[in-house]
Amino acid sequence: MHDDPFARLDDDAYRMAQTDPKRRCVVPVPVSAPAPPARHPSLGAPSKVWTYRDQGACILGFVFRFDRPNEGKSFRPLALFEEPGALCWRWQIWPEARPLYGLDRLAANPQATVVICEGEKAADAAQILLPGYVCMTSPGGSNAAQKADWSPLISRKVILWPDADPAGTKFAETAAKLIIDAGAKAVSCLQAPTSSPAGWDAADALESGWTETQAQDFLISAIPVQSEQPGRKAKTRTRKTAPKGKQKKPAPILSAAEEAELWHSPEKQAYASVKINGHFEHRRIDSAAFKRWLAAKAYHQTGTVPSSQTISDALRILEVRAITEGPQHPAMLRSGWDGETVWLDLCDDHWRAVRINRHGWDVMEHPPVKFIRSETMAALPDPEKGGMIEEFRSFVNSGDDDFKLIVTWLVASLFGRNKTFPVLALGGEQGSGKSTMARLLRSLTDPSHVAALATPKDERDFFVMAMSGHVMSFDNVSKVEAWFSDAICRLSTGAGFVTRKLHSDADPFWFQGARPVLLNGIPSLTERADLAERSLTVRLLRIDETSRQSEDEFWTVWEAVRPGVLGALLDAVSSALRHWDETNLTHKPRMADFAHMMAAAEPGLGWETGAFMDAYTANRQATTEAVFESDPVAVAILKFIREEHPTNGWEGTATELLAHLDRIVSEDFRRSQFWPKKANALGNAVDRAAPLLRHKGIQVMKRSTGVKRLIKIHL
Repeated sequence: MHDDPFARLDDDAYRMAQTDPKRRCVVPVPVSAPAPPARHPSLGAPSKVWTYRDQGACILGFVFRFDRPNEGKSFRPLALFEEPGALCWRWQIWPEARPLYGLDRLAANPQATVVICEGEKAADAAQILLPGYVCMTSPGGSNAAQKADWSPLISRKVILWPDADPAGTKFAETAAKLIIDAGAKAVSCLQAPTSSPAGWDAADALESGWTETQAQDFLISAIPVQSEQPGRKAKTRTRKTAPKGKQKKPAPILSAAEEAELWHSPEKQAYASVKINGHFEHRRIDSAAFKRWLAAKAYHQTGTVPSSQTISDALRILEVRAITEGPQHPAMLRSGWDGETVWLDLCDDHWRAVRINRHGWDVMEHPPVKFIRSETMAALPDPEKGGMIEEFRSFVNSGDDDFKLIVTWLVASLFGRNKTFPVLALGGEQGSGKSTMARLLRSLTDPSHVAALATPKDERDFFVMAMSGHVMSFDNVSKVEAWFSDAICRLSTGAGFVTRKLHSDADPFWFQGARPVLLNGIPSLTERADLAERSLTVRLLRIDETSRQSEDEFWTVWEAVRPGVLGALLDAVSSALRHWDETNLTHKPRMADFAHMMAAAEPGLGWETGAFMDAYTANRQATTEAVFESDPVAVAILKFIREEHPTNGWEGTATELLAHLDRIVSEDFRRSQFWPKKANALGNAVDRAAPLLRHKGIQVMKRSTGVKRLIKIHL
């Protein structure tokens, strides 16, 4: 055993005499050594090569893997040997007291817990899953643990993650004894989940899609290894199944959770509020974060790590208590309204929030409301008073009216009283900075470690995303499918969503609420009438080469002004609350609550009265016109009525209308995918075109005579 486990491996440590006294292994590999071979003389090119390094990152040798058709996998170590008059590489393993794989990781993380896997592939996979740990292995396979030098693990906490097979069990028992003898601080061992196939290891976990959180939860289940007693073998404690009627009670772990305040949301979701470092944090009981807290509390109280089953049993009991015995509170995500005050979660480590009322705003250390957070949410800056919205203007490459609309979307996103939100659609040619603008806007409303989302595959995924963040920002949207458009419309107005939790049960999974949505893409994103009426369509201008900044320069400048811009937006929110009751709109558009809020917020931004409505009205008219021009049925109906029935209008069936419209449009257009081929398809298209035609002064009505369904169209 080395006195200093982090001392650089030198010749004395690993230069050992072989059976042939004229040949000795040389580690670390000197710079004067010849280059190692890239191929094996009989096995050919390897499929994978693992490099062994010492604590100074110097090379000690290699392990090659070969996969040959019909022969399976095989491994060959490659080490440097000194022979009379020369250094040469040999396909041989190091002599006993072999180095561990990952010594360089160990030296770079002197305080981290060590995870020992069985094989280099598993160790690398575990390192990906557990970046905060040091993941290592010993060379030579499961039967060679006793030939490795475990001394670098002195004073370390070590967790063994063996393969799920008899060889893995033997490896774990042997390695545990050797690691304890080497002076490790604590040793524990993992047991594979009961459903795991034979041979399951960390590489299989990674390949199956495990996340870092799942891997950390798995580590919690590690079972401490008993220290070796005189005359007895060190062994791993195994779980025993209690006889029927004497199941183990989770009472100790439940006592560890006594300081948590249990409650539930109106959606019957169970939560716990726990005090950490002088402030309260609010977590879903079924979340990985609460599970980690509960396991840690149990460990501190009992000195042992509870098993995964014990934790699961306790969580089920706590969930029932939260729903049946705990009080009900609204679970706020980033922003909220308590009836008098708007709240904004800063998402910092101290769980502070901004309190905004009609008199102004301030930052509170211990907000009385319950904010929940997802793992991806990031912190807002501390807002600064006295900021001006004009400081934001130089960062937005758009016209003045479009700038006003972007500001109104930001204010709406922060206004926790809102039950509806407009959709912001960013358009522009390549080079206009749409993705950068989307990221910048989100940094003022709902910063996230995942700043932009890909288009979801279905409605369920869409609403699951809505539960994980306040703002939904979709990047590079090239096409808006019908279901996606409908889902966005429902979310912007708070329509809600209900489905089953699983396909095998009848319990409801539901979401109720509204979210700000941001879309960006090159094509028009508002080709559907319903989406157009809920959207602010903004076109960004191309940034010329002389004005373009580097990423680092742009974001450095932005971070300097972001706190003041956020403060200016909060001034607007306060103004909206202050002027809410006295504000009255003569003409109420589709998003009436949003328009009312912005009219009340104008004084806080220093805008003239009516500036917002002028920009909003012009934007809606331009968007409606663009949507109308992209709707072939609406254009054809307009031409049909104005040219052939300008006085008395027209009435008939969908089949008759389709025949008239087929006569008007070109043959090429009739054959396109955008033109309805059947009467029922035309009926649906007429419904979508009706609000667009109304803006052109054409009314569309449907009625039934009992025999026919008729469509009446007139000026």
